[in-house]
Amino acid sequence: MVATAAIVLAAGQGTRMRSRLPKVLHPLAGRPMIEHVLDSLAAAGIEHRVVVTGHGGELVEAALGSSAANARQDPQLGTADAVRVGLGRVPRSVRHVIVTMGDVPLLPADLFQRLLREQAEGEATIALLSARMNDPSGYGRVVRGDDGRALRVVEESDADAATLAGDEVNAGTYCFDAEWLRANVGQVPASASGEYYLTELVELAAGSGRRVAVVLAPRAELTIGINDRVALAVAERLMRTEIAERHMRNGVTIVDPDTTRIDAAVEIGADARIEPWTIISGSSVIGPQAVIGPNAEIRASGIGARSVVWASVVEESSVAEDVEIGPYSHLRPGCQIGPGCRIGNYAEIKQSALGAGTQQHHFSYLGDADLGEQVNIGAGTVTANFDGSQKHRTVIGDGAFIGVDTMLRAPITIGPGARTGAGAVVTRDVAAGKTVVGMPARPIEARRRGSRSQDDA
Repeated sequence: MVATAAIVLAAGQGTRMRSRLPKVLHPLAGRPMIEHVLDSLAAAGIEHRVVVTGHGGELVEAALGSSAANARQDPQLGTADAVRVGLGRVPRSVRHVIVTMGDVPLLPADLFQRLLREQAEGEATIALLSARMNDPSGYGRVVRGDDGRALRVVEESDADAATLAGDEVNAGTYCFDAEWLRANVGQVPASASGEYYLTELVELAAGSGRRVAVVLAPRAELTIGINDRVALAVAERLMRTEIAERHMRNGVTIVDPDTTRIDAAVEIGADARIEPWTIISGSSVIGPQAVIGPNAEIRASGIGARSVVWASVVEESSVAEDVEIGPYSHLRPGCQIGPGCRIGNYAEIKQSALGAGTQQHHFSYLGDADLGEQVNIGAGTVTANFDGSQKHRTVIGDGAFIGVDTMLRAPITIGPGARTGAGAVVTRDVAAGKTVVGMPARPIEARRRGSRSQDDA
């Protein structure tokens, strides 16, 4: 039996964002802002979640997938009507309903829990969330009675001077007695614009003698709604500060949080060190004692314990332990770097695997390649993997030595322990232990025989 559910209102057009993308899908710390709301509700123990969509509903519903039930509000007739629509997806067994907005992504789980306790244990019909703001302009004001209970919420356009002087605002998040909400949400009168506003339920409950409790947010900034890109930037800064502080409390050194960007889903091991001007995004995992930065970017990648990445970019790749990358290296998607590898100045790798201890120190390109262990890649080496219509793979065996300025025309296999001379253009497979030189490259013994034949002539 489900006792508690949440309805998340996400049907608004969000015109002030000036965007084709629905407002609640704008990214915040690497994830759509509505996902932060749903995560906080889940962390509060609210398993049944309904998102009410409207404008751009197809995009929102596709982005959420199975993480929440959906209910479409069409046409959009205000917040009370949206809750009425959402209630159609809430099980009848539910006794408590949290209502919140999809554009309020900073609310922590403990505030939802406090609202739930205040409503359920305090025998309140409604528990609403409020905040005290230095500048409350633009917000509806909470009007309390002498006993501290809320009497009504007054929108700024309808407030008199005495009400406007108050600094306590409605944060737009509530916990309702589900049975009462079902019975009364349809009783909300239409506004002059023909819409139905959820705030009317506060006065409806208080006017009938029911208790309306108020939970005051400890920090007003947690309650901000994202209505434009200025507010989005403010929320980004606040969330990234919280993310950095969480990692630091868990044993991660972040040298300069102001120049560091870490997404919400990133995991970082103890005693890792994040240097300035570093970006770690997506679902990246940084191992313990790793050093990232300065001037590094890690996108949706895994970096192993004690590995170092500085002044380089790693995208959608896996890096094992004790690896050194940088400066000015670029790992494009699909790379697997084995333990103890060294990847240095201006090295680029794409869709390739490097075995343990392999070295690629200087300006070179490895694309669609599989390298064994302890391979040396000389400066200027290129795998010519594209023939104009298809990509082909290069295979290099354990212990091979690829000389400077070698060009490997794929598909090609270099056997274990094989060597290429400086400037070699290798167009055929090289057997294990053999050395090839020249353009086109041939085994060195054949080159020598050819030279003797010319001398004899």
